[in-house]
Amino acid sequence: MTYENIKSVILVILVCFSILLTWSIWTYQPNLEVIEKQNTVEKVAISDKKEVGEIVRPDRIIYHLDKESHFGTVDINEINKVIAEISRWNYADFENISGGIGNYPSFIHNSGKAVIEFPDLIPIDLYRSIIDIKDKKLPHFQFDRIVIDIGATQKEQSYVYFISSKEKKAYRSHVASSFVHNFNNAFFKNVEYNLSYSSYFPYKVSEDRVLFLLSDETKMLSYQYVSNPLDPEKYKNALFKDPSVVQKNWQSSGSGVEFKDYSSLMRVDEDKNTLSYVNPVESNESQFPTDNLLKRSIDFVNEHGGWTGNYQYVKIDESNHRVLFRLYENNGYPVFSDANGISEISHTWGQNEILEYSRSNFSFGIQTPDESETTLRSGQEALEWLEQMEGVHLNQLQDMVIGYTMTKDLHTRLVYLEPAWYYQYNDIWNKISFEEIGGGNHGLE
Repeated sequence: MTYENIKSVILVILVCFSILLTWSIWTYQPNLEVIEKQNTVEKVAISDKKEVGEIVRPDRIIYHLDKESHFGTVDINEINKVIAEISRWNYADFENISGGIGNYPSFIHNSGKAVIEFPDLIPIDLYRSIIDIKDKKLPHFQFDRIVIDIGATQKEQSYVYFISSKEKKAYRSHVASSFVHNFNNAFFKNVEYNLSYSSYFPYKVSEDRVLFLLSDETKMLSYQYVSNPLDPEKYKNALFKDPSVVQKNWQSSGSGVEFKDYSSLMRVDEDKNTLSYVNPVESNESQFPTDNLLKRSIDFVNEHGGWTGNYQYVKIDESNHRVLFRLYENNGYPVFSDANGISEISHTWGQNEILEYSRSNFSFGIQTPDESETTLRSGQEALEWLEQMEGVHLNQLQDMVIGYTMTKDLHTRLVYLEPAWYYQYNDIWNKISFEEIGGGNHGLE
């Protein structure tokens, strides 16, 4: 073989090798595992998440047997039974009947009505996650009363009303009469013999408002708990977008600590027992839909597991984009506190994000064995006492309930719950002090 032939063979081999290598590169597919996207900030879970039905709850049920017999309860176990029952019903054919109702208090509290009362307005779009609504196209409305008409049961269909006592609007839905018959047998007609219910009497505040108050004295227990301080570092990680840039500063007074980044501030006040967060970049001046304010607030707390107690929804202020949740005692009584609001969780929303968030900086720990019993006066005696107070006009009274006053010892971790009568006046809750007559009571929102 000549030298030229050898060169030609080598050249052909190199060209073939080059083609094979190029083909291998083009067609090579590495077997790599997919790397899932990971958050750079670990999600914080301070406590367990809660369902809407655990937060949006009635705080009273009143059964109107006839004009003279009214029985009601705030017992959380009894309310749970009623909500579990009506959640199984099928609601259909919602219609607006607002124009056909003359006097709303008379309509709501007629004989043969079961009235499920909520603290404030609830969007029906949110509550349909709790009850079974068959209508695909549901009119948008809000309600604070569910009224079951026991006395108007027809052969196949009965009525359940969703009423806004504030807005004077009413929507009627149809349910199968068998549901209402079962409700009557299980709850309504036996209420006089149910120890969870007490006798109530009507007090006509005005043409537009009737309150139902306890007829008799009520024996209540006082409670004492050891508080558990909340970890501010967890809230820092939960509330700030980038916790790594947050600076921590102890206040010069020694009463707390501040956390802040380039725009937001979180302050933990040990003297006032509060934790507050402010995001001043957000503004609530702009107009935006308020239909989902309540759901946004529930989702916000669920994101960091902030339900550190038995909190329930109690108030919405759509004009100021504010939603309020209150702590409830285990038997169903609302818990009030002083002006610091340590029994509440408050949200104020901006256009896109939370603007202000405030709450207590502790949760209830173990209950100490010290319990004492207090006998609270009847609703009639509470009214008579209220009549003597300066600056209080009963025709402007909004509500009256039995609740608990929560105070925290400044020098120990002890928290006290003491029973008392409260009245709502000018949208503010005030404690009735039977020791003194006159003004000077500080209100509780």
